Amino acid sequence: MSNPYNQVIEDVQRLLKLLSTEIGTDVTKYVNEVIRAPPQYGYLAIPMHSIVREHGNIDEIINQKIIPQLKLINKVVLVNGYLNIDININDYANIVLLSISNLGDKYGLSDKCPTGSYIIEHTSANPAKPMHIGHGRNAVLGDSLARLLRFCGASVKVHFYVNDCGDQMPYVGIGYYVAKDLVLSRINGGWKPDEVMGIIYSVTYAVSEIKRLSKQIEQLKNEGKYDDANKLIGERDEWVSVINNFIEKDKELTEALLKGLGKFEDLPLMVKQWSRAYEEGDEFVRKVIREAVDVVLTGFRITLDRLGVVFDSWDFESEVAVDNGGVSRVINELLRRAPQYMERDNGALVFRADKYAQDLNLWDELKLPRYIPKATLLRSDGTSLYLTRDIAYALWFWDNFKFDKLIRVIGSEQAHPQAQLRLALHAMGYHELARKLIHYSYEMVNLAGMKMSGRKGIYVSLDELLNEAKDRVMEIVKGRFPPDEADKVAEAVAVGAIRYSFLSVSPNKPLTFSWDKVLNLRQNSGPFVQYTYVRTNGILEKAGEVPKLTQIPNNIASEEKELTLLLGEYPEVIAKAAQELRLENIIEYVNKLSLVFNSYYEKYPVLNAEPGIREFRINLVNAVRTVLGNAMDILGIPRLRRM
Repeated sequence: MSNPYNQVIEDVQRLLKLLSTEIGTDVTKYVNEVIRAPPQYGYLAIPMHSIVREHGNIDEIINQKIIPQLKLINKVVLVNGYLNIDININDYANIVLLSISNLGDKYGLSDKCPTGSYIIEHTSANPAKPMHIGHGRNAVLGDSLARLLRFCGASVKVHFYVNDCGDQMPYVGIGYYVAKDLVLSRINGGWKPDEVMGIIYSVTYAVSEIKRLSKQIEQLKNEGKYDDANKLIGERDEWVSVINNFIEKDKELTEALLKGLGKFEDLPLMVKQWSRAYEEGDEFVRKVIREAVDVVLTGFRITLDRLGVVFDSWDFESEVAVDNGGVSRVINELLRRAPQYMERDNGALVFRADKYAQDLNLWDELKLPRYIPKATLLRSDGTSLYLTRDIAYALWFWDNFKFDKLIRVIGSEQAHPQAQLRLALHAMGYHELARKLIHYSYEMVNLAGMKMSGRKGIYVSLDELLNEAKDRVMEIVKGRFPPDEADKVAEAVAVGAIRYSFLSVSPNKPLTFSWDKVLNLRQNSGPFVQYTYVRTNGILEKAGEVPKLTQIPNNIASEEKELTLLLGEYPEVIAKAAQELRLENIIEYVNKLSLVFNSYYEKYPVLNAEPGIREFRINLVNAVRTVLGNAMDILGIPRLRRM
């Protein structure tokens, strides 16, 4: 009885099979078209317009000859070509409540859930500055996918790809090198490590840009191109203002950076040299940048721990894509297996992903976007690009793990590079790996009236978002609890609010962040679901224990019927969400269950109900608490005893 709804569907299948025999036409395929019926007509409906036109009032045949042979279906009504099906709600409620009572925290698991082995790589924020609000959506999506698939019984390993070979890393390393003592002093004084390193990165980048632009401006002036020079002067002034902003934030650290960086004659060139040296394994450069990266990752872990996000592995790009010869392997295998699709462009090595996709017609097989650009794999100076190392990373997974799917949670703006990656793997002969790799794409998070720029230090960090949510909740709960408990409650509600918000909109749609929605206690929010769970918990604590269910009352209320139907559908919701990797389905479900329960709670007594009804209602409340709790665990929304 792990999936009560499936028992109803089995009855529907039997009904259609028997009907096929009665009318001489096979109608069993219509089981795939079952939808919810309008409440006044029953539970489920099947559009059967063509069958009705051909055979007339099939409901009469069903009610007279077929219903007596079924277990749960007790009535059908034909309305406008729809066959509306109702069930014996008492028998079904008994099945649902006993299933939930017996299975407890395992309720929701069914044989429709996908199993197998999954690798999920998510978040993977550049270790240069604090994670911003967009990284939060990535982290929550990836973590909840892992929770969902693990609930289903799948083997799941979760990875964070540490981009320590990126073009941004020399800025972090050089800045850290010249201001290390102050950085460590700030951290020892209570500053969050990645917040301090965010200043290091942004100021170093700004100084480098000012030096680069100044050189160009001087050259343009010498050539008499004053209009072009003036445009660059305006751009340089923007970077100067970035530095001034950081002077206001931390004068001592910023000025120490400016003094230290000023000693380098050509900082932009130095950045390029460090980038190449790091990739080639230079001992000094590796030591400095890795030390700086580790400081940032310490801050990341603090933030992710608040959100309940954990990883099985932190994979350093230098180790899994460069030091192991991965980049060389990618280049050599492509040159060997697909030389006709490799070309030189001003010294850079390019893979003609566009031509390869077209020639082999791989659009459907690899789920490609219709437009594929060329893919540059090596710059003219011989250094690799992120894409090249990304291909090597996929091969590292292939060599070291067995999996059915490799899910990579990456923003939609990376659709083309991720398509190029799959095409490169296919061209190298790794056809199965290319098919197993899923780009789990998500759109950006919008904040009204704000344009973010990580390099200029203009962004809303994930920490700031969590802290703002916690402060807003604290204003509501302070005075209701002792200080320590109030802090814990506010933190849990803040985390629930943020996680729910990130999951509430389909990943393929932009998410506009609004505090009015995020902290709405009346509907469709994490706090609303937590509040509903607390309500069920309060009733059950007062009840003392959940009595044994002996019978279902004859005339249960419409809300009780709807709750029963929703509870029975939960395993189906979980299975479909896992099959389609659509977490928003679970969000929609818990919101609806919470709305119906709260409506029910306001209208009907539970503990003061008359004997017979009281026992049923306590069991119903317990079932709602169990299902809400199970769903909250998958979504990563903290359970609370009271709030």
